[in-house]
Amino acid sequence: MDKLRLVKILENTPREYYEFVINDKPLVNYFAEVYASWKDYEPTLDESLIGVFNTIHLKEGQRLQVKAFLREEITQTEYCNYLPHLSDWSLTDIQQSLNEDFNGEEVMLYCCPCGDRDCPGIAVKVTIEDDYFIWSFDEENLLQFRFHEQEYRKVFRSYLKEIL
Repeated sequence: MDKLRLVKILENTPREYYEFVINDKPLVNYFAEVYASWKDYEPTLDESLIGVFNTIHLKEGQRLQVKAFLREEITQTEYCNYLPHLSDWSLTDIQQSLNEDFNGEEVMLYCCPCGDRDCPGIAVKVTIEDDYFIWSFDEENLLQFRFHEQEYRKVFRSYLKEIL
């Protein structure tokens, strides 16, 4: 079983950010070990790839992102709370896009600093089996992590308490 943490990074960076740490190693380090295309990647906060929690500036957006990691369905009311300035008709128009962002099979981990999910990024397939959340990065399962459900939920609930 793997152990997940969300760690606030403050040193040697232009701004504080949260990093996914698995088994005491930043997640991006695993990519370099498993995928050849990542072998020269320097795992630092840069302008091309940052953790998704560092791109959502609204608290309600952070809450929706956590629900996505927990595989909890997001309701239309929650979308309205996230985007209260939208009228009913425009919410309906963009709800499909929001569903892909937050309720889709994959959950965004790293993305462009603008936070647009249409920009390049890294997503993970999050599934629940028995008492485990499983992260899979490819169909061959070259990189996969299994987290005990209670500990996994605690990580994201603690994150929400810290930022709200």
